[in-house]
Amino acid sequence: MSGSGTSRCLVTGASGFIGGHVARRLVSEGYAVRCLVRATSDTSALAALDLELVLGDLADAPTVAGAAAGCDLVVHCGALVSDWAAVQEIRRINVGGTRSVVDAALAASARRVVHISTTDVYGYPGGRKVDERHPVAGFANWYAQTKREAEVEVRRLDGQGLELVILRPATVYGPGSREVVGEMAKAISRRQMLMIDGGRSIAGLVYVENLVDAVLLALRNEAATGEAFNVTDGLDVTWQRFLGDLAAGLGYAPPRLSIPYNVAFGIASTLEHGYRLLHRTTGLTSSALLSRQAVNVMGRDQDFSDARIREALGWEPRVDYTAGLEATIEWLAHEYLPPLD
Repeated sequence: MSGSGTSRCLVTGASGFIGGHVARRLVSEGYAVRCLVRATSDTSALAALDLELVLGDLADAPTVAGAAAGCDLVVHCGALVSDWAAVQEIRRINVGGTRSVVDAALAASARRVVHISTTDVYGYPGGRKVDERHPVAGFANWYAQTKREAEVEVRRLDGQGLELVILRPATVYGPGSREVVGEMAKAISRRQMLMIDGGRSIAGLVYVENLVDAVLLALRNEAATGEAFNVTDGLDVTWQRFLGDLAAGLGYAPPRLSIPYNVAFGIASTLEHGYRLLHRTTGLTSSALLSRQAVNVMGRDQDFSDARIREALGWEPRVDYTAGLEATIEWLAHEYLPPLD
């Protein structure tokens, strides 16, 4: 991919998994990078990079406007990925934060915004090769709902001189995935990893650097303007295989615990309501053991078509499953999990 010239790019969510990879690649490609991060965020992974950090909150419009000033590109990765947190907080970050970002980009006369959404907006249809024509409607959980609303905020500025691109990745994995792969690896090491319906559903994997390739194309390619694209490696890897491969690579037995989808969904709904009540009344900060989002992702096929991004932008997964899995296991074994006894 070609260099960036003198483009300055604002990255939100850069202290997180996807945003961190995006920021690192942009720096390596020669972009001037500015990252909006919370004052409480762990930015140690960004410390060695030649970039600018701006402290602020996504939903604080004046701070976001200041961060966007002078930027001609924006990659919006920041989000609250939760289905148990207070609904107001999920909406404040995912919807209000997106509103702040696109409004700030417009005010700063930025050229293009790439918004990282999710295939969760389709509501977990469970079909095969679900493409971008599938309706984005119907309540599934609060995370999916607020990500839908976030896309509405992006689309609100169509036709106002700001080039807008929406990327909808499926299940993103790779080094640094603490909240998803990291937690799964911990559960595997404790023999507590729970599968839904035996793990037979397609996981919808996309390796994080393949997603970053899509981000770079979305920033540079004129054919991306005004479009939404699914991003998935197109693998038929099931959760049973992925979790089994993780376990084998880390030296653990494959997970065996499994419960039916309907039972898991009922338990998750009950847990979420209880945790939200405790959050409001006691300030509880830990997450529920099971959420509707997790049950839907692991209990319904995440089989989405990547034909549109391949045809329009020439994207294809550069890192295959074997290499992606190996890099993920390497990170888990040496940087995340305690040594194997």
